[in-house]
Amino acid sequence: MPTKKKSPASSRKPARRTPKTSSPSSSVSAMASAQLKQLRKTVEQLKGRLEKEAKARTAASTIVAEAKKARESLMAQMKNLRDEGGRLAKELKRALGDADKREAARRQAVEKISELRADLAHRTEELKRKSEELARLAIDSAGRAKDIIMSEGEPGEASEPPTVETESVTADTLKREESPRESSIERELHPERKM
Repeated sequence: MPTKKKSPASSRKPARRTPKTSSPSSSVSAMASAQLKQLRKTVEQLKGRLEKEAKARTAASTIVAEAKKARESLMAQMKNLRDEGGRLAKELKRALGDADKREAARRQAVEKISELRADLAHRTEELKRKSEELARLAIDSAGRAKDIIMSEGEPGEASEPPTVETESVTADTLKREESPRESSIERELHPERKM
């Protein structure tokens, strides 16, 4: 089939549309749309701020609650420490009182021991003096007994002089009498000394 040639009239360009001039109602709607977008943006920003502030308030209230708990715990610990300190102070005071009592008892015991030592030294000296006196008396007595025996036995008499048994006074006897044995009190006070 033969093709038809297009006529120049059929190859016409479509007519251009002329832009319509905007009417006042369309400009108002465009402005309202822009304002609406702006309002939505502001609302979104405000919502974001509110969420941040709510989170900050929640965090602050959590911190306040934790601080309150920590304060209560600290106050309880301080009360316990005060009670413990008071108890320790009482114990220390009691211990110091006991130490003072012990010190007083020790001083009293030292004074008593000093008195006993002085008394013991006095008695030892007295005993030594009496032992020396007894030793002298024993020597004098032995000398008199010898003189009596010698005077009774005259050279002309046939009878033997009566024998009087006397213990001879030797250096050991004198030494034993001059240094008496320690008393039981002295042994208790001076256990290091030997008999």
